[in-house]
Amino acid sequence: MKQTLITLSITLLALMGVIGLGSAESPGTRSADTPALTVTEREVDSVWVLHPPVIDGDLNDWNNFSKLYLTGASADYPEGSELYSLRDISGWASVIWTSQRVYVALAITDDYVVSGSRDWRGDDLAGLVFDVDNSGSFTAGDIDLIFSPGGILTANDGWPAGYEWVINQTANGWQAEVSIPLSAFGSVDFLGGHQVGFTWGVQDNDGIGVENWLSWAGPEFLKATPAEGLLSFINGPVRKWVAFHPGVDGYDGVIDSALSGWHPDQNYGADSELTLYARNQYHVALKFDIPDLGPDVRVLDGKLHINFYATNKPDHPDWTSYVRVYRLLRPWDEATVTWNRADASTRWTKGGADGIGSDRESRVIASKNLDQLGWFTFDLADGVATDMYEHPENNHGVILRAEEGASMAWNMYSSEKGPDDAPWIEVYAEFPPGQGD
Repeated sequence: MKQTLITLSITLLALMGVIGLGSAESPGTRSADTPALTVTEREVDSVWVLHPPVIDGDLNDWNNFSKLYLTGASADYPEGSELYSLRDISGWASVIWTSQRVYVALAITDDYVVSGSRDWRGDDLAGLVFDVDNSGSFTAGDIDLIFSPGGILTANDGWPAGYEWVINQTANGWQAEVSIPLSAFGSVDFLGGHQVGFTWGVQDNDGIGVENWLSWAGPEFLKATPAEGLLSFINGPVRKWVAFHPGVDGYDGVIDSALSGWHPDQNYGADSELTLYARNQYHVALKFDIPDLGPDVRVLDGKLHINFYATNKPDHPDWTSYVRVYRLLRPWDEATVTWNRADASTRWTKGGADGIGSDRESRVIASKNLDQLGWFTFDLADGVATDMYEHPENNHGVILRAEEGASMAWNMYSSEKGPDDAPWIEVYAEFPPGQGD
């Protein structure tokens, strides 16, 4: 009987144009351009967005996001809730996600808000459950949120570390915004359209104790149950590695040269073969431009690939050299750079671009132990490729230094060699939906 009443009530509300609460107003005031979430057997979608709302307590920037309405008529539980007044207990929730966080908004209509009691869990409150492993019961890794109109938010009965939230009261009730770091969801593959168990609900205290409550799916809204609904994270971005080889598809964004302490005024920018010598006798300066990948594309990671084809100690195959990579901090010119100079008119602060904080950073952004001939991949540290892409004016390339190991030379091919042997870069990029396919 309850499900029949729910179906009839939802149909009636749809015919009446029921909709969205901008600031906890009645569902009966929704504008026609605000989409309502389509619920089929208590399933709902959460879409990826490029530009999320600001967590500031103003829900106007949620107007274009789908909302999940909860009224006495649409609630799954309790029995008889279809008789509840919209002004006394109703509301909406919205869940969206970005590549870094999950965002939740709640707008609760309540004509008498109770909060601030010593036992605040008996006041008005709302609950929202992400059953991350979709088990139908609470397990480690699930996220159970409780919102109090008094400004309190708990996650699994504790402090929500890393969360951002604002809760405030309105003329018609109260509302909340929260953003949750994706790391709180553990190993969930958001890009794979992951489903989690889900429900939400509200509790109403009109000053004489808890009188009413509503649950969107299942007999509980403060914990997972077998009768909970499903929430799917959809419409995610496309992530893939994009390679840039000198001379391929018109890419010519590489410059490189050796810096020789033995020949401090010699330039090697036109050479097709460069030398990296252990014990800091020869360094290699290398710069890759990362082309524009399109509107709203983010670069998340990067790798350098270098082909070392020979050494001067072939009779000692067990000798190795440890190479560290540092970011350069000043511009340099491939045609005039030397051990002493960044370009024809500018000297390095210290020979070999060794001025910490002026010529190069002190932070190691990649490293590799050279123990054989062939291709080596240098994984760039977190944030390096991102910064190079987002701030190309600060991308002055890197310097490779063989700082430890055997006293020996390693010969590598330069960008002059051609696409099969030249150094190349690849970046791990995130493309908004519809791009990068």
